[in-house]
Amino acid sequence: MLAPRFGVIALLVALACSAAGAQSAVPQSVGPYTIAKQGYFFVGGKYVDQPNGQLMADQAYIEYQIPQHLTHHFPIVMIEGCCTSGAGFNGTPDGRDGWEQYFVAHGWAVYIMDQVGRGRSQYLESVYGKNNPKTAKADERDFVAYEKYNLYPQAHLHTQWPGPDTVGSPTYDQFYAAQLPDFQDRTLREVLNRDAGIALLDKIGPAILLPHSQAGLYVWPIADARPNLVKGIVAIEAGGTTFHDVEFTGPPTWFRDGALSKPWGLTRTPITYAPAVTDPSQIAIVQQERPDAPDLVRCWLQKEPARQLPNLRGIAILSIVSEASFAAPDEHCGSKFLAQAGVPNTFIRLPDIGIHGNGHFMMLEKNNLQIAGVIADWLQKKGL
Repeated sequence: MLAPRFGVIALLVALACSAAGAQSAVPQSVGPYTIAKQGYFFVGGKYVDQPNGQLMADQAYIEYQIPQHLTHHFPIVMIEGCCTSGAGFNGTPDGRDGWEQYFVAHGWAVYIMDQVGRGRSQYLESVYGKNNPKTAKADERDFVAYEKYNLYPQAHLHTQWPGPDTVGSPTYDQFYAAQLPDFQDRTLREVLNRDAGIALLDKIGPAILLPHSQAGLYVWPIADARPNLVKGIVAIEAGGTTFHDVEFTGPPTWFRDGALSKPWGLTRTPITYAPAVTDPSQIAIVQQERPDAPDLVRCWLQKEPARQLPNLRGIAILSIVSEASFAAPDEHCGSKFLAQAGVPNTFIRLPDIGIHGNGHFMMLEKNNLQIAGVIADWLQKKGL
């Protein structure tokens, strides 16, 4: 009569272990690790004459951590998008480990950049012009509470924000406290951050670039200028729209074309094409007749035969898009544009590999370390 009882106990133990395993599938901490060296420096920068004397402009702040057990040859350079400093890679609004901790613990040196004019790289209005701070409600709409505003088809799928996602909640308020003003002059912002990124690579040598969102605008021209120093690009929703902006209108039409803000394809500033381009008007473009799926935008691409991007061709490139972000309808367009221009790249839509519910700031969300693991696996497969 004991066997059935022990059988039930064994079943309960197995179920408990299975549930524990399911809960532990998404790591919450990287555990302890040893840092061999950490510090900071600035790259770029020049003195500019002002009425009250010389000031420094155009510099970018860089902080770094190098692990004791350095097992990967190339460091990772993380560049946050709009509108935070590099602090977005240091942790999460609810206090968990961030991507910096994950990659240092897994053997990569990590450099984190504060964009020019942002964070510990001071903003000089007399040099850069007016800035453009985002209001709390605009940030809530654009970056966190997608389901509340329902502006694009995937918005309702957002489930991974760590806590309530509206103004006044602790995790949202922590997130918004980190937001910083942005340049009104977007072309100037791109030029300054491109030049700072080039200066950084000239200082530290070959590296992997990991841009988020807005920072993709800088990384493509950085790689174009220093293809021998860029060993990989991990674009976290940083490829995005091509040529035209996308405006979200809500149901039933969802999308409309915005301004031709990226005349060079992925950038506002020049990038090397073959055959050569001296003016972006020479790049003939066409919009897809039909989207690749009903909930996606119709991409703007080059007319065939497409000009090539020769300086990007030898770089390992990964583009990642989440399930519920505002990038979900259009991020694939950047991948298609690169492939058409002769640049092989890997495109991962997170729900296609079983990772659901993420928004644009996936490095802050509940499963941020699970996504970091996807990136790490890809880097290791590429020998990076």
